[in-house]
Amino acid sequence: MSLSRREFLRLGGLTAVAASATTCSAIGREVAQRELPEALSMPVGETPTAVMTPIHRFLNRAGYGPQPGDIVQATAVGLAAALEAQLNPEAVTDTAADLLLRNFTIYHMDVSQLAEQDEKDAAVELIGATVLRALYSKRQLYEAMVEFWSDHFNIYLRKNQFMPLLKILDDRDVIRPHALGKFRDLLAASARSPAMLAYLDNVQNTKDQPNENYARELLELHTLGVHAGYTQADVQAVARILTGWTVERRGRHKGSFAFKPELHDFGPKMVLGQTFQADDGEAEVSALLDMLATHPATSEFIAAKLVRRFVADEPPTALVSQVAQTYRDTDGDIKAMLRVIFLSEAFATAPPKLKRPYTYFLSLLRALHADLRLTRERAIGRVLEQMGQLPFHWPPPNGYPDTAPAWAGNLLPRWNLALAVLHEQMPGVNAPLEPIVAAGNAQTPSEVLALFSGLIYGRALTPAETGLFHDYIGAGALSDQPTQQRLRDSVALMLASPAFQWM
Repeated sequence: MSLSRREFLRLGGLTAVAASATTCSAIGREVAQRELPEALSMPVGETPTAVMTPIHRFLNRAGYGPQPGDIVQATAVGLAAALEAQLNPEAVTDTAADLLLRNFTIYHMDVSQLAEQDEKDAAVELIGATVLRALYSKRQLYEAMVEFWSDHFNIYLRKNQFMPLLKILDDRDVIRPHALGKFRDLLAASARSPAMLAYLDNVQNTKDQPNENYARELLELHTLGVHAGYTQADVQAVARILTGWTVERRGRHKGSFAFKPELHDFGPKMVLGQTFQADDGEAEVSALLDMLATHPATSEFIAAKLVRRFVADEPPTALVSQVAQTYRDTDGDIKAMLRVIFLSEAFATAPPKLKRPYTYFLSLLRALHADLRLTRERAIGRVLEQMGQLPFHWPPPNGYPDTAPAWAGNLLPRWNLALAVLHEQMPGVNAPLEPIVAAGNAQTPSEVLALFSGLIYGRALTPAETGLFHDYIGAGALSDQPTQQRLRDSVALMLASPAFQWM
């Protein structure tokens, strides 16, 4: 049997690490499961209706929800210290996530190898790596910011058949290295991203046939915002600056960024009153990005998006102004802006915010300390698609919405998910309650309910909630099978309730 070069490279890359990758995956899941604390405390005190603490809100919004024991641990060190630890992800030991990521092969390949891979396999690996990191990683704020910037610089995975391969490079080499760095560096990396240039058609932007798609979104969605006062003439000038800014289509550098001088418009241009002399096409783009990154409208636009994501659907004006000023004072330092947001009074007193489907899915699994296996049936992808937020599958360039009205009309899949997970009907998900009950030393149905209320809500049950649950569960012993089934129903109801979805 003869193999093509494509088949040879693909098989070689996949089989060389298959045995070790499978072992790493098993060990990674084992490490994650052993991270359940030996002892879990139930909520104490008479404050079942208390407002959510800033620590609990931080764990829900600056990541994908607390795992058992996280609230107690974060409360012990305080919000400022917990935040600072998350702002330095390189210092956070992340053994389970690191081991699980070794299970992927295509995701780690260089551009020459990627060009030879199957696009569907690449999409599965990209989404799988993203989900597993968000679920298992101790670097929760970092993963949340990777998602935030993936929305901001949105790229639709189904734009064309090659996009999954290019998006792996974008995720790995653009978004992740700069997610907690300087916005100017992230903007520059995105501007050289083959995935971005292909998605927004800049690969078709030449001096003879200008294409304005990327230029328009660079101004409207990536930097200034739609209300910044730029004109169609500015968009056209930006498109001319970006001519020849493309992707290599053949040879050993296929799929890499390339600047083609022969396709570039070297004539003078003017954007927002600033003249650009095209003595060097690449320097011209760099000057454009400098101007956009330092423009006051950009600081306001980025600040508003960050505050909307982490504080409220209607961003408090005073906090937006403070974050925007921090952007200007620190040259767009993302960590500095996040410190202002999470340590603000507006965050401490923020109203409830509806979890987006992806966050809801992950926070449900994290609350139960669930074990996730990415099965070949791709059940996880189907569930996220039904819920409306499969990663990298939002077609418009503006990214998945951040406000409640976009998601409030599709809650049935969430309820179905909670029931399926608790009754072990979700392929690839294992969420036994027994280890949590044992760690919490819960001896009666009432104590089990109190324990899971603390893990899920961060508080004790209200008297009304307690009465409803007890009426449903009855007076059976904890060892009775019907009682155990009804307890699972009750935990599923907690996870499907507004109190868990709005946090």
